[in-house]
Amino acid sequence: MKLYEYEGKILFRKVGIKTPSSFLVPPSKNFPQGKVVVKAQILEGGRGKRGLVKVTENPLEVMEQMRKDGIEKFLVEEYVPHEYEFYLSCMIDRDSQEPMLAIGKGGINVEEEGDIRTRVIPMERGVRSFDALEVSKLMKANPEEVLVVMRGLYELVLNYGAELAEINPLAVKDGSLIALDSKVIIEDNSLIRIGETLKSLGIHVERPSAYVELDGDIGIVGNGAGLTMATMDMVKIAGGSPADFLDVGGGADRNHVKESMLKVLSNPKVKKVIANIYGGITRCDEVALGVVDALKEVNKPVYIRLSGTNEEQGKKILEENGVKVYDYVPQMIGDALRS
Repeated sequence: MKLYEYEGKILFRKVGIKTPSSFLVPPSKNFPQGKVVVKAQILEGGRGKRGLVKVTENPLEVMEQMRKDGIEKFLVEEYVPHEYEFYLSCMIDRDSQEPMLAIGKGGINVEEEGDIRTRVIPMERGVRSFDALEVSKLMKANPEEVLVVMRGLYELVLNYGAELAEINPLAVKDGSLIALDSKVIIEDNSLIRIGETLKSLGIHVERPSAYVELDGDIGIVGNGAGLTMATMDMVKIAGGSPADFLDVGGGADRNHVKESMLKVLSNPKVKKVIANIYGGITRCDEVALGVVDALKEVNKPVYIRLSGTNEEQGKKILEENGVKVYDYVPQMIGDALRS
């Protein structure tokens, strides 16, 4: 799950990394006097190259121009003059399966520069002062501040489930460090563990669904890629034609199930939906409530096999709302194709 810049900076501040003072628009309309930076809040890279990061003394005018490009959310941030810019990130090294810090010259062309130094830091010892000393010499920055930033990024990877925690640029001003941008990607499966923590910090958490649209007319919903693909195969063998692949993932709650079902039900090609759910960390009663909520908005035939955690509660909710529940998958598929 990708975070917006302002959300990434919420986490930066949580782990001690300094960021410029800023506010999100909307809702605030009280703009500071003087030079500020207006930043479009989108989940895409290359904003600077696209003119979506602007230094200005007239933020309203800049935002109005960006709105013509479809931008709806902005971060208005303090302008920070500085001497140097660097790139600093942390991620898991694929070979060692240990956290790895990467450092290079900052800026919008960091990928093209190619001069990136890396250092693998084992989890058993964590970031130490000597790790920061070499980096501080390169940055001409205070070693203690460098250590704080390195440890902060490291903590985001270890304790907040970040696949990537990146600062570009990391500004050096009078030897002090300040993160002018953030790029944080949270590993999807870790949302089960830290989702509530993120929500408490004001970060919007949306559990992702793996969704692929196909050419058929039977919607397919499952939890787990293997179960979903097996269901698609059984529908195809029985003579049906799947309209999609949709895996709601593990631990899906009522709202996520509703959104996932609506994605399938709203497809005009879909005539009916087959859902195959095995509840482990996914609760069957939450699934049932999500299905019922979705059917209140788009009513099409739904055939569902529900088994596992809170199975009886889930079946009762569906049956009370006129949705037939199956224990045997071939019977469910047969009834769906014959109707």
